[in-house]
Amino acid sequence: MAKILIVEDDDATRTGYREFLKLAGHDVIATSTYQEGRHAAATESPDLVIADLRLGGFNGLQLLLLSPQPIPTIIVTGFHDEVLEAEARRAGADYVVKPISPSNLVTLVKERLERKSAPH
Repeated sequence: MAKILIVEDDDATRTGYREFLKLAGHDVIATSTYQEGRHAAATESPDLVIADLRLGGFNGLQLLLLSPQPIPTIIVTGFHDEVLEAEARRAGADYVVKPISPSNLVTLVKERLERKSAPH
């Protein structure tokens, strides 16, 4: 069972992601702020992070860039921005524009976890 950290400031979105990822068999930690997400990333050793791009005065991409060890990351945003998308992809993250269906998110999570565990 993979441990997934969700960092999403919208309550309904965070709850939805948590519920359908739990139904898909994952252990889920859900936080609502950048600071909570950064703490959970450091203490919980998640296998994957799903982060909103805009988290108050912070950018969800900072969770990936400031992590001491690489964590597969999916950046989810309501706003398409080609520059931020390019930056996310350069850092190794997937970049998804909301809305994303539960089945598409679960599929993307599965693909990211498989890529992480595939031999290099």
